[in-house]
Amino acid sequence: MENIVKNIKITIDNDTKNYEVNNFLKKTINLFLLPILNRLPRRLFVKSSKKAEEVHKHVTTHKALEVIYSFNHQLSFENGILDGLFHYFWQKTSNAKALRNRLRLAKKELEKAIHLINKKEIRILNLAAGTNRGVVEIVGIHKDKFDFKVFAVDKSEFAIEDAKKLTSIFDVAHLFNFHNEKISDFFNKNNNIKFDIIEMVGFLDYLEDKKAVDLFNKIYSALTNNGIFITGNIKDNQEKKLITEVLGWPGLIFRHESDLLNILSASKFELSDIEIIYEPLNIHGVIVCKKK
Repeated sequence: MENIVKNIKITIDNDTKNYEVNNFLKKTINLFLLPILNRLPRRLFVKSSKKAEEVHKHVTTHKALEVIYSFNHQLSFENGILDGLFHYFWQKTSNAKALRNRLRLAKKELEKAIHLINKKEIRILNLAAGTNRGVVEIVGIHKDKFDFKVFAVDKSEFAIEDAKKLTSIFDVAHLFNFHNEKISDFFNKNNNIKFDIIEMVGFLDYLEDKKAVDLFNKIYSALTNNGIFITGNIKDNQEKKLITEVLGWPGLIFRHESDLLNILSASKFELSDIEIIYEPLNIHGVIVCKKK
């Protein structure tokens, strides 16, 4: 499905073979279940399973996301029957599915960007690199076809350490140059370096509009001509209270297309060179901006 809003193409990627969706039964159950889940006491969620406790402990960080990304869609009773059942239940909520969909969609768009750049040597900037599984996996898949140089930036030392471990697993550690600092500091120190692709999926969810516009402009300046910027944002949805109040995930800024339009139109990117693609649950959008 496509829609054009002030020259921005907005698409929902309904390729159900590659994404997780809710069937008719699940949608029907949610009509009655979600009002209950959105009012659950937080302590009940935290105590329901070991993984739920881990997500709550590490909310807003890569560690919480990895619990969701690494779900294998199998019931596990390693920590007891109730623990296994609740872990499976929470992983089948729409927001958990949408996060895994976002990862798949971001990887898909990154792969397209790599081929659109059409160069042997490709320089990638990975911002907020603690959540860089998508970049690591795609670079790992194409490492023999392209000469990648990836700059990965995150202010969290722990996020950098875990990201390094992930690059080792995919045998791409030699292609990554890690920077343990704030994104603004990185740009100030490296304003002479240009990048073919800049990826920042997950961080925009926490940036206020003015800071987002300022950062977009820095990213625009850091891109090569015909360079591509990939980012994303969460949309308001029926599980918002479940995420923010029950799970206790703070600081999320939910944006609809009109909110994103305000940010994008205030930046240096041309609206005609921007596309917003949503995963099938229409919760997480991936934004692709091209610099002409």
